[in-house]
Amino acid sequence: MKILNKYTHRAYRDTCPKGAGRLRLTRYGKVMLMSAAALGMTAALTIQSASAYFTTYVSAGGGEVVHLGAQTEIHEDVSQMTKHIVLRNTSQINECFVRVKVFYADPFTVEYTDVAGNGDWYQQNDDGYWYYRPILPPGGVTTQFDAKIVVPEDFDRDSFNVVVIQECTPVLYDDNGNPYADWNTTYTEYTEEEAGR
Repeated sequence: MKILNKYTHRAYRDTCPKGAGRLRLTRYGKVMLMSAAALGMTAALTIQSASAYFTTYVSAGGGEVVHLGAQTEIHEDVSQMTKHIVLRNTSQINECFVRVKVFYADPFTVEYTDVAGNGDWYQQNDDGYWYYRPILPPGGVTTQFDAKIVVPEDFDRDSFNVVVIQECTPVLYDDNGNPYADWNTTYTEYTEEEAGR
């Protein structure tokens, strides 16, 4: 019988009965077996969390149009060389701020009037825009704003072109909950509704 040193890391084969198929492990073998078992248990635990990650964060296909911005509609009436301007917020859910600007050729001048006279329409800068102060709620309309076109006496009053554009921006709120307008983000798409149509 051959006796092995305990530091040789070999199995003791001679101590097992012949044909039993048993193998006695050394200290090295036991450490390897325990390490493999620990690794297997760790792998089993991470598979469940990885499976939960892949089942929780799944993307879906398809599409739906979502309108996050404001939508407005301009209504212009013209009488006696004056454009009567009213804007409507056609969005179902979004509040917005609105502004208008009038473009005209050199021989004309334009006089502006806040018809309600309560200061709802004002000029903020020298950018040519007239701003509507109150927040325009979904479905809400502005007070009337007039742009009177002054033409020279000798000018044909039937041939003039004055264009009114409007822009809107969603209402934003600062850290204290105060509303403000960011005019760097504007929406200019609108539908035009003319009087009598």
